[in-house]
Amino acid sequence: MLRPLLWLMDLIINHFFTTVSTIKFFLYSLFEVSPDIISLSFFTALSGTIARMNMEREYWVFLISGIPANRILKNFVIFAIVFIIIEFWLCFFVSPSAMYKRKLLLNQAQLDEPMKFFRSKSIITDFPGLSIYIKKIQQKDFCDIILSYKQASELVCIVNAKRARLMFDNRGYLFLFLQNGFFEIHSLKTQQTILKTFFDFYSFPLPFQKTVQNLPQRKLKEMNLLMLLDTMRADKEKSEIILVILKKLFFTILPLFYLILGFFTGIGIRAKSNLQILATGLFIGISSYLIILFGEGLVYWTKNSYSFLMVPLIFICLTIIVRRKFSHVT
Repeated sequence: MLRPLLWLMDLIINHFFTTVSTIKFFLYSLFEVSPDIISLSFFTALSGTIARMNMEREYWVFLISGIPANRILKNFVIFAIVFIIIEFWLCFFVSPSAMYKRKLLLNQAQLDEPMKFFRSKSIITDFPGLSIYIKKIQQKDFCDIILSYKQASELVCIVNAKRARLMFDNRGYLFLFLQNGFFEIHSLKTQQTILKTFFDFYSFPLPFQKTVQNLPQRKLKEMNLLMLLDTMRADKEKSEIILVILKKLFFTILPLFYLILGFFTGIGIRAKSNLQILATGLFIGISSYLIILFGEGLVYWTKNSYSFLMVPLIFICLTIIVRRKFSHVT
C-alpha cells in the first residue's frame, strides 16, 4: 500500500486530482492487494485462535476429553474452502480489474493535468498573451469566467461566460468550451466598445497542446481469467501467461496451506500476547512471499513457466515438516 500512497502524493502535487478520484485510487489499490490481505488475514486469524486456545488451555481440555486435533482441524476446513472461493474471485477477477481501472485513472489524471493551471478567484497568466479570471471551480466546471487578451496594439478582447469546461480536440490542442456569455472588443485609443456579441456556446482555443493518449493496453496481470484464456489461444508465446495463471492459482489455494501451517503454528508458538501472534503471522507471510519470489526467479532462470510449481512443492514440504514436528500434541 506504500507504493500507491507515493503515487497519490505525486498526483495531488503535480496533477489535478479530485476528491472522488482520490477515493477511487485508494479503493482500486485496496482491491489490487486484496488477495494478499485475505489470505494473510485467514492465516493470522486461524493461528491466533489456536494460540489463544493453547494459551488458555482450552486446546488441552479438548485433547484430554478425547477430542483429537484432527477433529478440531476439520472444523476449520469449511472456512478454508470459503476463503479459497473468495481468493479465486479476487485473484482472477477483482484484482486484475482494479489494477486496470487504476491505470485508467492515472491516464485520465495525465489528461487532466492542465487543470492545475486554473485556480479560483485569481488571475491566471500561465498562457502567453492571455489573462483568465475564474470566480469558482466545481469539479471540472468553471463558473463565471473572464478571458482578456490584446488584439493588434490598440484592441482588447474580453470574453465573459457563465460556465466553461476544459476539453481537447482530436489533435491534442486544449480549448475552453464556453456557455452563455458575450464577446467584447474595446479600443484602447478611443476608450469605446467596438463590438459586443452574445453567444450560447463558444470554443476558445488555448496555446497548449498535449499528445492525445489512447486507452492503455492491459498487461497480463491486469487480465481476468477469461481474457487470459483467450490470449493463450491467440498468442504463441504462452510462457508468461502460464506463469500468471499458475501464480494466481497458487494464491487461490494458499488458504489450504495456511490452514495446516496456521493450526500447528498456533499450537507451537506458545503465545503470551496478541502482538506475538501478529508478529508470527507477519513473519510467515513475508517468508511466503520470499518463496514466491524464488519461484518467479526460477522461472526466468530456467525459461520454463512450470518451474513455478516448485513453490507449492516447497509449501507441501513445509506443511509436512510442521505437521510431524507437532504430532506429539495432536
